[in-house]
Amino acid sequence: MASAEERPPLLRAVELRVGYDKRAILPPISAMIAPGELWAVIGPNGAGKSTFVRTLLGLQPPVAGRVERAPGLRMSYVPQQSALDTIFPISVAEFVLMGRQAPGQFFGLSSRADRDAARAALEEVEAADLARRQLRDLSGGQRQRVLIARAIASRAALFLLDEPTSALDIAAEQQVMELIGSLRARHDTAVVMVTHLVEDGLERADRALLLDRDHGVALAATAAEMRASTTFAHISGRALARAEIRPEVTR
Repeated sequence: MASAEERPPLLRAVELRVGYDKRAILPPISAMIAPGELWAVIGPNGAGKSTFVRTLLGLQPPVAGRVERAPGLRMSYVPQQSALDTIFPISVAEFVLMGRQAPGQFFGLSSRADRDAARAALEEVEAADLARRQLRDLSGGQRQRVLIARAIASRAALFLLDEPTSALDIAAEQQVMELIGSLRARHDTAVVMVTHLVEDGLERADRALLLDRDHGVALAATAAEMRASTTFAHISGRALARAEIRPEVTR
């Protein structure tokens, strides 16, 4: 099999400016996502990370620059849990099956192959026993595994995950991170993951993108280069300082 460097990229951001109402919130971003790569998108809260991901997906237009996607590229988006409407009555099996639907396809028109793929995806994330449960009745960790199962069922070549460990306890965080780390090995997919688990994310990632809206930073590098970067040390140190001060403020 050809290495990631020898294979055509799945997606390329070229001098990409992201923002709202034609106003950029970050410097130009240039990055190339190759098959099988894991990217960690890191930075303080409100840095523009989710905006960047939504722009890659085409859910938000770029302010400037462009996003180049490989022909026929299938992407799957795993949003934050808080974006789910868990009041909507749907079983886990039905929810994962939705990942197999083509745009415009009516829900319920699934083939045996679709159902088998959904079942296999649930088994892969160790959630097969949840298939008949209602999505709204699941714990946070269970719900996140089901979200990832739906992405797996979609047969996407590129997964984009927005804070997949948000609001989880430490044990569930580690389970989800280990599952994400295994995705590319099992499916030869690329993963772009927005994460607040900076050290864990960099440990698992090939490359990283550091964003900081307030200080005009958009730095793409290998994970090793990011750890050695003075910009990363400055921004991550400042974020840690804020985290240490916050409990004193709330007392």
